[in-house]
Amino acid sequence: MTTDWEKQLARRAAAAERADQQRDEDIAAARLDGHSFREIGRWAKVNHERARTICIRINGDSHTRAERETPSEPGTGA
Repeated sequence: MTTDWEKQLARRAAAAERADQQRDEDIAAARLDGHSFREIGRWAKVNHERARTICIRINGDSHTRAERETPSEPGTGA
């Protein structure tokens, strides 16, 4: 038999998981828009390395949208 506490805590855990996922998606979107990892980390209350890791997981890399759209110049290694 499930108690009221079990139901309440399960609901809160699910809500927290959804909030964490949305925060991570917002972090990734902010990076695509060109914001720095330190800036994003400060807003999201995570350290900048965590923000970078989240961006790589969601976006596939840590670049901004502008960096992705700028073609690299031959011979620069960029």
